[in-house]
Order: sequence, then C-alpha cells, then structure tokens
Amino acid sequence: MIKVSVIVPVYNTSEYLDKCITSLINQTLKDIEIIIVNDGSIDDSQKKIELWQKKDKRIKLYNKENGGQASARNLGLSVANGEYIAFLDSDDYVSNEMYYLLYQEAKKDNLDMVICDYYLDYGNKILKSNQLSTKTSIMSSSDYILSTPSPVNKLIKRSFLKENNFSFPEGFIYEDLAAMPILGIYNPTIKYINKYLYYYVQTPVSTMRNDNYKEKYEDIFKAIEYLYNNILGNGFDKELEYIVTYHFLYLGSLNFFKYKKYDKINIISDKMKNYFPKWSKNSFVKEKFTKWQIVYMKLFYYKKYKLINFYRRLLKQNEYQRQAD
Repeated sequence: MIKVSVIVPVYNTSEYLDKCITSLINQTLKDIEIIIVNDGSIDDSQKKIELWQKKDKRIKLYNKENGGQASARNLGLSVANGEYIAFLDSDDYVSNEMYYLLYQEAKKDNLDMVICDYYLDYGNKILKSNQLSTKTSIMSSSDYILSTPSPVNKLIKRSFLKENNFSFPEGFIYEDLAAMPILGIYNPTIKYINKYLYYYVQTPVSTMRNDNYKEKYEDIFKAIEYLYNNILGNGFDKELEYIVTYHFLYLGSLNFFKYKKYDKINIISDKMKNYFPKWSKNSFVKEKFTKWQIVYMKLFYYKKYKLINFYRRLLKQNEYQRQAD
C-alpha cells in the first residue's frame, strides 16, 4: 500500500523543479507516490517532469489547463491513493527524512494529522520559522486553528479528508487560509513535532512574494468570507475572531497600506465592524499581539491613515534610538 501521496502543483517553476523533485525521490520513506499536477505551465516544466518520470516510476504527471493552485491540488487529491496526503509547492523542497518521520508519528498513535516546523530559505541564508501557536506535542483543535494555515508542513490522513469532504476553494488565492483552519472543527487528532523539515524558498515566483500590486490580493475578501461562513457557529468563534483579526485586519491592511489602497482598508474596517466589532477584547488577540500591533490595528479599524503614517515614523525613530543605545 502507498503510505504517502505527495501532491505538487506546478506552474512555470522549471528552474526550481530539479531541487524539488530530487528531495522527493531521495526520501527515506520509499512507499510514496509523487503526484505532479502541471497547471498549464508555458515554460519547459512539463518536459523537465517527463525526464524525471523516466528516472522514477513513482512520479505521476497530470496536465491540465491553468486554473490556479487550488484546482491543481484538488486534482491531486482526486487521484491520490496514499494512506496519508502531503502537499509540496514546486519551488520549495523538503528534508530527505520528512515524510518518514511524519508517517512514523502518524502511525504510532493513529493520528489524523502530524505537523512540523519549516525553514525560510532566502538563498544566501536559511532561517527558522516559529509560527506554531503551541509548545506541546499534542495539539487541540483550538491550537490547530490558531496555527499557520499552510498545508505544506502537514501530513494528513486521506480518509479524514474524504470523510469531511475537504477541498480547496477554487477561483481565488489565499485558498490555504480559507480552507485549512476549517479542518479543526472536525476535532482531528493532531501531533506537532519540533523538527524543521520543510524548506520554504523565498523567491519572486510565488504568488505572495512580489513587490508589485496585484488585483489578486483583493481575493483576501473572498477567502475571509469563506472561512467565516464555514467556521462560525461550530464552537470555535473565539479562534475565528483571532485569525480574522490577524490575517484580515492586520496583515491584509498592512498589505493594502503598502500600495496606498486605502479604499480596500476601508472595506476591511467595515467588514470587521460586521464580523467582530469587539475584536480588541479577544483573549487570543491580547495574548498574541504586541501593544504596538494592536495600536496599528485600531488605526486601521478607525481609518486613521494620517495617524498611521505618523505612527510608522515614530516606530522607526524608536527603532533607530534602540540601535544607537
């Protein structure tokens, strides 16, 4: 039986594929299938994948018209045969022992999910990313919902995904944020292992790593609405309030502010007043945000853009002073 199906969506990432695929074929866990979904690439990604197929029969290539990462992942899910599912972005790579370690932990306690940490690979340096909200090995549903929504640092039982009709919403980016936290409402058994096994490459290729404004950034509104509608009323409203505050009011506003898209921040503010008008009283918000971040969010919430510019200058001055001291 195939133990792990690794789903790799590909779109114009030819220059990164060799490192990505090499990390998969060198896995110490050999009973895997490598499902590569070419999402309408117009570079030579397909030719490169076909060359790798000749070297390793575990590689399965599926070509489709371009429909976005969510549609590619969903196609991969529909054809996967593994006991567990993993996702890998095609410009990233993994430790050779990643899926062996995660699978062993999953089987030992018959878990629905195992989660690890990941590195941020900047090319000239590699940094650890500590984004998990728990220090314990056994994660509650609340811990999971509050943690990073990325699917790539997780091994998930395929039967659990099927039983809960899981799929990524298609037609917009931020599908990870929209879909992954929802799995928490089904009370999965989850273990976190304090090992850095995934390498998240910071390149201009990926959707969210670009200095130019893209209209797709506005998909955050669709993602938050999807998330809100699927979690609200399922016993995790406080967790939902926190992640909407963090990803929408904080990160979303900062992103639009960078491009001076104040009209978009106005929409965020109005929606927050409808979704969670008492967000600042949320215990997770008080615990996980600094006082400076909460001030930032209040300025966004009340649409005080001139004050935000003054506040940013003040923070920079304080930072310079700390460095001088």
